[in-house]
Amino acid sequence: MSSPVILASAKTCPTFYTPDRVQAGRRNVRRYPWAKEVLRRIMDGEPHRYVVGRTYVSARDYARQSDDFTWTLQPTTRIPRIYPHEAVAICPVHGLKVREKNGFPPWFVDPIHHPYQVQCMLGGEWYPSNDYLSGDLTSGEFPDDGDGCEVQGRRYYFLREYAHQAYCAVTIPALRSLSQAYLLTGDRAFARKGAVLLARLADEYPNDEDRADRLFYATVGGRDPHYTWKTGGMITDLIWETFCLEAAVLAYDALYDYLGDAPDLIPFLRGKGMPVSDAHDLRAYIEHYLLRAGLRGLLSGAIRGNEGFHQAAAMACALVLDDYEGPSPNAADLVDYAFHGAGHAAYLLVNGLTRDGGGHESPGYNRIKLDFVRVAQFMEMVRRRQPDRFPLDRYPDLFAGAKPRALFDHFIDLTLLDAFTPAIGDSGGIGPARRVPPRQKSMLTRENLFAFEKYGDPRFASACRDAKGQFVEGSLFDPYPEAALKKAVARPEGRIPRRSRLLDGYGVGVLCSGAGRRARAVSLNYTSLIGHRQCDNLSLELFASGLQCLPDLGYPFTWDYRWEWDGNLMAHNTVTVDESQPSRSSIGGGARLLVEKDGVHVMTAHHDPYPHHAQYAPDHPQGVDLYERTVVLVDTAPDRFYVVDLFAVRGGTQHTQSWHGPLEPVASPPLRWKVQKAGSYAGPDIPQFAEWTDRWGRLRKDFPGLLADIRRATLRQPAAWAWDMKLDQGDTVRLHLVPVGGPMEVAQGRGRSPARPESWGLDYVLARRERPDGRISRFLSVIEVFQKTPTIRSLELVSSAPLVLRVARRGGTDEIHLHIPGRPILRRFTGSTHPTTGSYPPLPGSSRDTAHRPLGVRVQTRSGRRLLRDVRVGTLAKREGPGYLHAQIAAVDHETQAIAIPCQPGVQKGFAPGRTVRIYNAYRTAMFRIIRAERKGDLLHLTLDRTALMARGPVVETGDGAVTLAAHLTFANGVREPDGSLRDYMLEYKGAWLEGWMVRGAIKGEKSQVYLTEPAPAEALQMTCGGKVVSIYHYGVGDIVEVACVEGKR
Repeated sequence: MSSPVILASAKTCPTFYTPDRVQAGRRNVRRYPWAKEVLRRIMDGEPHRYVVGRTYVSARDYARQSDDFTWTLQPTTRIPRIYPHEAVAICPVHGLKVREKNGFPPWFVDPIHHPYQVQCMLGGEWYPSNDYLSGDLTSGEFPDDGDGCEVQGRRYYFLREYAHQAYCAVTIPALRSLSQAYLLTGDRAFARKGAVLLARLADEYPNDEDRADRLFYATVGGRDPHYTWKTGGMITDLIWETFCLEAAVLAYDALYDYLGDAPDLIPFLRGKGMPVSDAHDLRAYIEHYLLRAGLRGLLSGAIRGNEGFHQAAAMACALVLDDYEGPSPNAADLVDYAFHGAGHAAYLLVNGLTRDGGGHESPGYNRIKLDFVRVAQFMEMVRRRQPDRFPLDRYPDLFAGAKPRALFDHFIDLTLLDAFTPAIGDSGGIGPARRVPPRQKSMLTRENLFAFEKYGDPRFASACRDAKGQFVEGSLFDPYPEAALKKAVARPEGRIPRRSRLLDGYGVGVLCSGAGRRARAVSLNYTSLIGHRQCDNLSLELFASGLQCLPDLGYPFTWDYRWEWDGNLMAHNTVTVDESQPSRSSIGGGARLLVEKDGVHVMTAHHDPYPHHAQYAPDHPQGVDLYERTVVLVDTAPDRFYVVDLFAVRGGTQHTQSWHGPLEPVASPPLRWKVQKAGSYAGPDIPQFAEWTDRWGRLRKDFPGLLADIRRATLRQPAAWAWDMKLDQGDTVRLHLVPVGGPMEVAQGRGRSPARPESWGLDYVLARRERPDGRISRFLSVIEVFQKTPTIRSLELVSSAPLVLRVARRGGTDEIHLHIPGRPILRRFTGSTHPTTGSYPPLPGSSRDTAHRPLGVRVQTRSGRRLLRDVRVGTLAKREGPGYLHAQIAAVDHETQAIAIPCQPGVQKGFAPGRTVRIYNAYRTAMFRIIRAERKGDLLHLTLDRTALMARGPVVETGDGAVTLAAHLTFANGVREPDGSLRDYMLEYKGAWLEGWMVRGAIKGEKSQVYLTEPAPAEALQMTCGGKVVSIYHYGVGDIVEVACVEGKR
């Protein structure tokens, strides 16, 4: 192969670490404690906990090493970094027991004291036993020459693990530490070692020209043999390479001036075989073999991560390379890639966020959307250097508008007790009980600084403070707005009160009350995630007294057994039909009710986990037309509360409710338990972890077979299970199960993922009803959290129909009425003021029942004969209760988030500020909070808390009943049939509105097709939409607005 042509560098100066930014960094270190702390971390380093995630290693320690040591710090990429999956997380001494420390690679590295060795996290021993650097490939008990070490028939890959971790956990953080230490101190010793390491990285970085044999998957045919969807990659895999490349490129910018003024560096590098004669050669070599290799990897898809990762890497490369005129591919190609190519950033924050700012993934992964802050900042730096090349209309401000702004509100609203976030999908986790004090208003930190400076909202300034009132650290090389922050947080608008709320676009309901250490919150998950999803439909979590009282399993312990255990529906606090796993692409989650009144907080949400279809989903249980959860948080004192939970389900032949609490043993009630001597929950003859065929004929190896130590009983009366959290204050979680509609089976067991060590186990309580006749099951539960003394003294089911529960407790008695209709009332949407009642199957292609359901809740509190509280919500039994109000949208102003409805008698009282309303049509439903109501003539104008904007993009093509947008619609889930038509099944955009036309569905791509319900002629669509940027909205004129009426007496 001929040598590649190395282009002369177009770069003439630092473009990211400009002189002004370097001065800002030094000024911050002089002025602010947070900046001094960052400098300390740069100098001292951070602990090594995982392969990625460490920002800094010790610049001081690595600057003291020799040039020869620094050269070998980055291992040669001739050592592969991939090895067989079955060899991951196994130690030759401790075997699988190392997974007690970490289910992913349980190894540490320490290149200064133990170069080219990994340390077992459990025992502390170092592997391999040979000194690879000195050329020793065979000595000791555990030698490894790069192809692994065989011990008793098993092969271990110590050097490959080291080579991978050395790059991700040492080389990249070292480049960041050394380069920033140089900028902040001016000490050339840091620059020297950074330059040597950067040159070494360029000399070893793989590419698709003359180093293709060194690419991450080169030794396994270019594709991960276990996770077969993964391909590409450079030194690490295609995902992690995004942020590694970005950091290396920025380090080059930081060291750019030094590289041009270090003549004594060239002889050293030539001695290592680098073909460079002067600073120009060196810079060109680094740009070709690192920046341009990364550029080509991005454009080819070999480097691509979660949304935000690759776009930020591309914009960093473009900014630092600073070549817009040279041969393609160049910096201009990278900007186009980031904004309009595979990066599709131009409309991504509009099209990839829900109306409340949530993304398409689990909460932790949704934080990656904040990488677009860097994308936006890089773009503005590029635009300043190239003011005429990148106009705003084509390369827009990514954070302009309501939806990008909502991204920052989202993380405020998703933060519970100022300490937690719900473990939705692959996020969070379960561990020993630990009290966490209030610490922050948002799970974001310095990203809120960007939001405050961008939007000026004092709430974002408050979100920049911790519980002690200290402001978060800023961006080290940017001016810090301390004075503006202090002024903003002092304003009344800076308060962040916590109240019950819905993040309805994302799919989370939160009931909360109390303050400080007395705060409590319940979260109900009705998300329909696209990425990092679990089977956790309508799962429930509870937080109180700084504790995760009903935690979720959270992030999978390993990706193995993810769907069998960690992400299995039966492993979550929810209900499973026929032990079936729901569709992992289903939609249909929605809320129907959110009310808070006089210490009573109510929410109802539903989902569509089993969208059975004879052609597209024939294996789902049939007839699951009701899957709904109503949760009532009842405050009884400033430090006392309980939660009433009613799960209604119908369809299939068997319903099982799962409950697990903290990671502590559960104390059982005194029932007539029948202990199962062997086997698992799958059956007495089916050993734990065995494969079996279930009663539906399915071959399985999942949750029921992973749960052992089974005992069963028949529950005829309310009974309670308790988890003592083993804390000094006596914190206890107590779960009361109340059988409704006759006795039900309960079971108890202890289980784990096979990837977990044997010492780990989680107790479960399961309630089950067989329903061969298709009847509804109502699972009624009451949960209390207390310290030392219980709140609840007794429970009595007064009536099943209507459902009335009496709760005798400290300080009084509560009577809870729950009106949950057994059969959905399907209604035909006519466009009239009120939907008309009908009785027929759901509308074709609709995955969700959007029609009105007359739900109702009543809570009466008495002390003796004295009535202390009477809260009535919605419709109660026999058409009692305050009921509901309905109105039809007469006008909309999407820009101001306003709708207008006819102002009929009673409307102003019902549709009052603070109330939560549901807006729906035959195909979709959404909930909003009213923040302002104003009567103008015969119309009541309501300003809502969220934007109705769903998607936006420029129209590049029109057809009969369809338009094509030059935009990637993240949430579009349409499928094209072989004949080219749109499959009418589970369509996310169905019922939305585009320029006055109702949308039928959309198919996403780099260009996305939007189909309309009406056969509008292509010519009409071209006249209205052609060449324009159009928007898709949740609601339009003619949709129905619904509010539950509320009455209260105290």
